[in-house]
Amino acid sequence: MKNVKKIIMSTTAALLLTTAAAANTQNDYEQEFQEMQQFINSMVDSHLTRAKLGNFGYPRVNVQSSEKYYLYEFDLAGVAKKNITLTIDENNLLKLSGKKENKKEEKSDKYIKQEIFYGSFSRMMQLPDDIDQNNIETKYDNGILKLTIGRKALKKPKSKTLQIK
Repeated sequence: MKNVKKIIMSTTAALLLTTAAAANTQNDYEQEFQEMQQFINSMVDSHLTRAKLGNFGYPRVNVQSSEKYYLYEFDLAGVAKKNITLTIDENNLLKLSGKKENKKEEKSDKYIKQEIFYGSFSRMMQLPDDIDQNNIETKYDNGILKLTIGRKALKKPKSKTLQIK
């Protein structure tokens, strides 16, 4: 009976020590991951949001679809209408480009944080095959560019029998 009691006590002690050691190791790893995350965030904040990469994913877009049309809404706050170019090529590739000008004269160029993008931008999107390039409307109002593109029925390929050589 004494031996069983000793075995139970030593097993319990070993489990407690193992659990405590694992928890301590996990806490060390968590702290290291937090420090690494802070380092990466500071790099992103200080370097990757500046002008060189500031237009990544700009402008933001919402896309809606109905049976009759597609609606694209681009967020171009602060961009003058005259500085926007919009094209669709023969392969239904939409290209939106332009320039957002900073008209403020700053007395100091030492920002603590700068998230507002100024400069040239370009965004390309592949449009669906069923767009009707002859049925397109655009409207630019209050920093939102709306592009409404009609849809057309796609011609289904006819089936045919192929000759095997």
